[in-house]
Amino acid sequence: MILPTYIAIVANGEINDYPAAAAKLSAAGTIIACDGGLRHCPPLGIIPDYILGDFDSAPPKLLEQYRRAGVPALSFPSEKDETDLELAVAHALALDADTIILIGASGGRADHQLANIHVLAQSGNIPMEMWDERTSIRLVRDKIILPREEYKTVSLIPLTTEVTGITTQGLKYALNNEVLRIGQTRGVSNEFAADIADVVVGDGMLLVVCNV
Repeated sequence: MILPTYIAIVANGEINDYPAAAAKLSAAGTIIACDGGLRHCPPLGIIPDYILGDFDSAPPKLLEQYRRAGVPALSFPSEKDETDLELAVAHALALDADTIILIGASGGRADHQLANIHVLAQSGNIPMEMWDERTSIRLVRDKIILPREEYKTVSLIPLTTEVTGITTQGLKYALNNEVLRIGQTRGVSNEFAADIADVVVGDGMLLVVCNV
């Protein structure tokens, strides 16, 4: 069996626009419901291909309903070193994902949201996006191309101590082989100057946050 490589993970955070989220999910070949993210599946109109977590927040009746329907449920102990989302990303990578999108990973507790952003670093060189109806967050190690028609502002935020060799084209405030260091806010709220913008990174991990 050849598994699809565009994998979506539905987490237990906030989803405020189910039609927009469902449209974003429509291209996914495999969907993983991450524990309490299972509650989002009925309003999204989807049946997940996998359910994963320690199931401390998944609605019990809904979990049993999907289990009876034959959806594989991968159970983990509640006392563990990884969050359910990190385990879901690991499972997506084990399925040979070449693209991963996280939906329902924002909002709620600040510590959870910060941890979810850091999970982006688990993808290695596989593109992974943390998406909601207002914001797209991606971690860039080399290069990314951004279309103006989808976003209004772009913020560049270092995740490592420093990110070197940053060069941008198509943004109003350009960088040319420059450095952004953690703790600095220089890269916040840039704007498009062209229909297409690209951001190139020499070394380090750069969060690219696009707002609609």
